[in-house]
Amino acid sequence: MSSLTANQPSSAGISPEPELDLRRFFQVLRRRRFLAIGALLTSLVVGILVTIRAPRIYRAAAIVFIDLNPPEVLSGVREVYALGSADYWNSKEYFETQYRVIRSRPVAERVALSLGLTGPALTGALNAAGDESLVARASGDPLLGLTPELKSKLAMVGLDHLQSREAILAALEKLDAPAMIQGRVMVDPIKDSRLVDIAVEDTDPARAAMLANAVADAYIEVNLDQKTDMTRSAVDWLSDQMHDLKTKLESSELALHDFKKDHDIVSVSMEDRQTMAAQTLSQLNGSLSAVHADRLALESRRNQIKKAIDAGAAADTVEEVSKNQLIQSLKGSRAQLKAEESDLGLRYTDDHPKLVAVREKLGLINSELKVEIEKVIAGLDQDYQAKLENETRLKQAIEEVKVEALELNREEIGYSRLKREKDNNQALYEMVLKRQKEADLSQMLKVNNVRKLEAARVPEAPIRPNVRNNLLAALLLGALGGFGLALLVDHLDNTVKTQDQVEAILELPLLGIVPTIRASKDDKNGDPTARDRFIVEHPRSSVAECSRTIRTNLLFMATERPAKKLLVTSSGPREGKSTTVINLAITMALSGSRSLLVDSDMRRPRLHKSFNLSNETGLSSLIAGNARLDQAIVASGVERLDLLPCGPIPPNPAELLHTDAFKNLLAQLEGRYERIWFDSPPVIAVTDALVLSGMADGVILVVEAGKTPWQFALQARRRLEDIGAKIFGVIVNNVDLDRTHSGDYYQYYYYHAGYHEEAKAETT
Repeated sequence: MSSLTANQPSSAGISPEPELDLRRFFQVLRRRRFLAIGALLTSLVVGILVTIRAPRIYRAAAIVFIDLNPPEVLSGVREVYALGSADYWNSKEYFETQYRVIRSRPVAERVALSLGLTGPALTGALNAAGDESLVARASGDPLLGLTPELKSKLAMVGLDHLQSREAILAALEKLDAPAMIQGRVMVDPIKDSRLVDIAVEDTDPARAAMLANAVADAYIEVNLDQKTDMTRSAVDWLSDQMHDLKTKLESSELALHDFKKDHDIVSVSMEDRQTMAAQTLSQLNGSLSAVHADRLALESRRNQIKKAIDAGAAADTVEEVSKNQLIQSLKGSRAQLKAEESDLGLRYTDDHPKLVAVREKLGLINSELKVEIEKVIAGLDQDYQAKLENETRLKQAIEEVKVEALELNREEIGYSRLKREKDNNQALYEMVLKRQKEADLSQMLKVNNVRKLEAARVPEAPIRPNVRNNLLAALLLGALGGFGLALLVDHLDNTVKTQDQVEAILELPLLGIVPTIRASKDDKNGDPTARDRFIVEHPRSSVAECSRTIRTNLLFMATERPAKKLLVTSSGPREGKSTTVINLAITMALSGSRSLLVDSDMRRPRLHKSFNLSNETGLSSLIAGNARLDQAIVASGVERLDLLPCGPIPPNPAELLHTDAFKNLLAQLEGRYERIWFDSPPVIAVTDALVLSGMADGVILVVEAGKTPWQFALQARRRLEDIGAKIFGVIVNNVDLDRTHSGDYYQYYYYHAGYHEEAKAETT
């Protein structure tokens, strides 16, 4: 875990302020500044070398104008293939399509053909150039004997680096020039316009301009060719359809003519015949109705006469008879004769000649009247029969007309089908004919919606490498890389370095720090134990001040019941626990407390060396009963501080610490001293520290800044807690205040309050 991730408290419940987090980043960067600066300088040097060695790239661009609609030359003539997009809402898709077309393979193939960049073309040109010259053979340059134009073409397809003519010819067999051209074309739409930059980059400015112009010209030609090809295909298709439709139209016209001829519809149209039949049927129906009415009237009058005669009434009284003028005349003559008979009958006898003559006349008149009445009745019968026959004929005529009308309807179905087919064929023929004429005109019309607005010019200056941008990029990458590398290295560094790590990971209070103790200039002998007595010789140093701070913290931690027996240990060896316990014991003694420093590390004792004393008698001697207490305890040379050396190294140190003799010894020492300091072996290495911690009033865990892994320190804390030891806190040892910028209070205190500079002046 890095200092940045491990610094977050896990149980304290206090989240650091954002400013503190940001400051930690800068602390990491300052702590790893040489690594970051090295990465920055490396990136800058690489950027400079890349810039110097990079080839000069030139960029040429031709500007093409793409209109949504081509010019309308022929009004009303619809194009077969409409260039552009009349729909404004689809204009974005149209322009995106055109950008893809510019970079498409058909355009690239046209460019390759126009510039002679295809494999066969270059092979032919290379063979036509002849064998390599002697100069070319001698120099080893296969392009030395070729024309500048051929060299340029080989460079366009990337074959100018080959070392022999055979290699060039072999590469030309596999050459895909259109694909290479596609990869070099760049399309850059000009914002808020219908203009497009068609750009090409090359190491030769003239080649870049030539390729850009060739691509623009090829795109314009391809765009127009698409319209021409589509129109030509449409014209061919329309021509084929015209031939088929003409044949169908002629066939349908002939079939309609034959039908009209077969059904006698040549002189009179089918519509007229249907009209005539309808009119005839209407007239016959009218006549039939009139004849039927007349017949019914005659039948009624005949029935009246028959009824009158059958009833015994005089026939001449019937209206139909009485209206006859002859009958009326005969009836008048009869009336006169009857009057005359009556008059004569009064004057003459029945056999009188006059009366007989009158009666004879009257008989003749009655005979004539009867004959006439019979004629009238016979005439009515004749009229009735005539009406009846006429009605029958009219009905027959109507039936015949109906049959004819039905036949006409049946003929109309075939006629309509043939006529409809003929009309449809004629309409299709006329439509295709009109469209063919329009397509012919459109094919002849060479109108394009794309045109070159500005040809590509030969660029004067390269666009790459950009020295300024490259250096800025190198600086930026170097800064980011250096910072990232510093963070990575710091992340991989799992050692304890800061107060936050102690509180967050170990969940123990920080008693204080001990700055790095550097040898004094006066220490010419290079005594390694001189730093153990550093605060005695330099009481105003930062080390002394830090030791006094730790002493104060310890005193405040046990105000009600002062801790007498204090065990100082570490997770592993060489973490500065011995130096720390010496400095703490000296500081406590100088403050007025009678103190005893016990070297309980009976495996690698070193306290006697720090005070230049003998180790013949000591702690092991007292436990074994081989010496008295006054013989083992010696003065350290520091006022109110005595030293109990380790004594002879026993074979079983841990067993000695479990004995009653050691416990009795502790009781005697408590009666003599106010503070007893134990320098014990590391917690993880052996069990001595765990045994001693159970007898001590408190344990102080020492970790070395930048060296002790927090996993080891955490393991040491867990082992001490497992046996119930009371851990007062942690001391971070060997903190280099000149190089480490942890942001702790102590650093601020010593740097900004001036004590650190004063301590440096004292020790130099």
